[in-house]
Amino acid sequence: MANIILIAGTYHGGWYWDPIIPALTANGHKVFAPTLSGLDADVHTSASVNLDTHIDDVIRVTEEQHLDEVVLVGWSYGGMVITGAADRLAAKVQKLIYLDAQLPKPGEREWDLIPAHEHETFIDLCVDGANLYPDAGMLTYEPRMQPHPLATKLQPVNYSQAKFDALDKVFVFAEKWFHDPSVKSPIEASYIRASNDPGWSTHVWPFGHDLVREDGARVAELILQESSNQ
Repeated sequence: MANIILIAGTYHGGWYWDPIIPALTANGHKVFAPTLSGLDADVHTSASVNLDTHIDDVIRVTEEQHLDEVVLVGWSYGGMVITGAADRLAAKVQKLIYLDAQLPKPGEREWDLIPAHEHETFIDLCVDGANLYPDAGMLTYEPRMQPHPLATKLQPVNYSQAKFDALDKVFVFAEKWFHDPSVKSPIEASYIRASNDPGWSTHVWPFGHDLVREDGARVAELILQESSNQ
């Protein structure tokens, strides 16, 4: 059985995965869904939290739990985190699963993957200069969202491309983003990179970006299938 580590996206904690964890554990897998540093509702965010901090969070889970045969699953921003973590855990990684997630090249920041016209929106959300605060519309959609450390968006991820290429990888692209046909998904470029690489298994799903909310059963099914395929 695999050890599955689930990493959520911007503003989200480990709670994001609650709807699918029972299906994963019922099949004998061990599942870990850490809330990354600075995103806990009971802990204030900090300007010192960056992408490396979040990668360290994942490494800490594997070390404290003595894990191998690890399946790393990242959604949205979580793709940045699992990419960096995979570089340090390569010998222990069974598979990487990107769920409509950012796929950076070595040395890229998430900021580089965000369309330029969205940079101003992010700046407006950074009201204290250190954290991105979910706006009223976001909180209406999901009240559990928390401020997200800005530095995680600005730090490049460094990893060995050769080491990364040797890993088994899956990419799921949600083609409808937030169901607004006038808005192009910022994940599309990552999907195109993966789909043009024979080292990837890729899927296109007719859903919006929030995959667990829209079809958690299908997400769980894919993770189970891929966790069993070695």
